[in-house]
Amino acid sequence: MTLTKFAQRFTCSPSPISPFHGMPPELIDLIIDHAHADRSLLAACSLVCKAWFPAARYHLFSNTKLNVQNALSFVHLIESTSSTVSPFVRHIDAKDNCEGGRWVDDLFLNLTSLPYITSISLTSSCDAPLSQITLFTLCSFDRLVELRLAECEFRDFTEVQQLICSFPMLEILYLEADWPEPRTIDLTDASPSPYLRELYLRCEMSHVLEWFLLQPSVAPVSKLTLHGLDSIDLPVVSRYLRRLGPALTHLIIPRIGSVVDSLSDHLDLSLNACLRYLKLGIDSDVAYLSMARTLLSQLDSPFFEEVELSLYSVRQSPKVARYWTDLDTLLTGPHFPSMKRATVSAMSAVSLAKEVLPLCHERGVLQVQHH
Repeated sequence: MTLTKFAQRFTCSPSPISPFHGMPPELIDLIIDHAHADRSLLAACSLVCKAWFPAARYHLFSNTKLNVQNALSFVHLIESTSSTVSPFVRHIDAKDNCEGGRWVDDLFLNLTSLPYITSISLTSSCDAPLSQITLFTLCSFDRLVELRLAECEFRDFTEVQQLICSFPMLEILYLEADWPEPRTIDLTDASPSPYLRELYLRCEMSHVLEWFLLQPSVAPVSKLTLHGLDSIDLPVVSRYLRRLGPALTHLIIPRIGSVVDSLSDHLDLSLNACLRYLKLGIDSDVAYLSMARTLLSQLDSPFFEEVELSLYSVRQSPKVARYWTDLDTLLTGPHFPSMKRATVSAMSAVSLAKEVLPLCHERGVLQVQHH
């Protein structure tokens, strides 16, 4: 009998005897875990018996996605005197935009009654800064270990600093936001979380990193993503990478545009002695391929095992053949004794990757994928 039929049978059964009587509760939880994507089944399981209730409710409500269509009804649900939902909500994914209608300012404050929120993702694509009430609400979730802000605007950089400092246990920060140019970057009374391990910046990253560098100690970020790197950012980024040193294990630069000619001159990865993974968004021409090789040759990490080159198209021509060969030789040579994967992802002509990186292909480290 499938779990679905079993749950439906006992949901409708008047029998007071619990199903799976005598079975360890940990095993029951594992069985229900397998149904984590089937919401109708989870709803049925939550009504079977008390032993099934916590695991089923956790999968139903731990990740809550809110928008203008369902936010009000969710607020009514958690505010109901008979509600049993609140203890199970861990992550809130809230989307507020002008096309769908704004709701965050009016309803977000009601979510502070949720006691165990550890993760918030907020997308606010309206052409207006986050309101004070929304910022106040965000700051009240002081147990957060993960904060993701997308398409958000702030009135000034001080608001950004105050928000980040509100989460003393923060481990993951995703910041895709805009704010006016500050006159100065000053040290704040409060400090960012010392537990920050994953940092994604798609913003005026020099402001954030300059502020981080002013701290007496910099959180040992192990995974760093720099999206939209500009030439003005390079000196600060360079100092920040040196400060991270061996703490950094993953470096991702998704799009390298105007900085292609100066990136390898400004960045020195030799001090990131524990780097394991490097992803670069490049193109198949001389400048990009030369930059990628130079940047990789800086590495002095015995743990380095994976490089990913993300291109629009893989191109092969006499003009770039030598640069592909140099890159291929470097990736398969003694410089990287722990190399496991060299991934080439592109939108077109991906099949050429085996021809431009033949040694990687022969060694079995080349992986090719469309994106």
